[in-house]
Amino acid sequence: MNSEQATFLNKKRQTVTLSDKQNLSHDTRRFRFSLPSKDLVLGLPVGKHFKVYCPNKVGVVANHWNGREDPEAGKTEIQRSYTPTTSNDDLGYFDLVIKVYSGGVIDRFPDGGKASQYFESLKVGDTVDIAGPFGLVEYKGNGNFEFKRKAKYATHIGMIAGGTGITPMLQIIAAVLKNPEDKTKLSLLYANQTEEDILVRDLLENLQQKHPEQFSLWYTLDRPNAEWTYSQGFINKEMVENHLPAPSDTTVILMCGPPPMIKFACVPNLTEVGHAEEK
Repeated sequence: MNSEQATFLNKKRQTVTLSDKQNLSHDTRRFRFSLPSKDLVLGLPVGKHFKVYCPNKVGVVANHWNGREDPEAGKTEIQRSYTPTTSNDDLGYFDLVIKVYSGGVIDRFPDGGKASQYFESLKVGDTVDIAGPFGLVEYKGNGNFEFKRKAKYATHIGMIAGGTGITPMLQIIAAVLKNPEDKTKLSLLYANQTEEDILVRDLLENLQQKHPEQFSLWYTLDRPNAEWTYSQGFINKEMVENHLPAPSDTTVILMCGPPPMIKFACVPNLTEVGHAEEK
């Protein structure tokens, strides 16, 4: 994106139109949304996200969602944060890759996912309201970050992603690797339930094969099959030591995934191997 390119996002609530919906797997879709003009770019800085406004849903049990008290009960509208798989190089549209969590499929989650089921219900021509950009992290290029408005620098970025938390990581990975002047090294540890749950796998592995010296990629699964050759189980100290950069003044670790994964698997093991909290 050049500095004179017209951008769409302006922090205000605006409307976009679903122009295409593609099945990537039995439960994963790519939604393409058109901007009001083909000359616009989304205008989302690398590392940031936007909010999507969705109608609220009522659970199977009143005031509960997936077996727990629903903090959003009674609201007519909810918000969820998303990062597109496209970039500001793409004119007139953006793509969201979303895993649909349908109600009644898994016993533990009788209601499924509120936002993903809303997206699943959309038809081409439907509109969605979004607002942004938001977020505490922005990647400025060549190893330079802004975090909570403070400058940080990294020669090696380690990333831990869980499930759909891969999309903000992909945004940074793609930004680094498409710039031949950016020599920042990247290491991604990506956790999922099953092999079928791995989002954008082809894209990640294609980038790794094109940039083997700069980008390392490793997976772990909760429930792998017998032929699985990567790690198994929750993220642990061994995975952190073997597949992420060692602690240093020029190492930054980024995390995105379910809160329990961050709290109980990521932070304790990163701390144990010596990564400082501010990194």
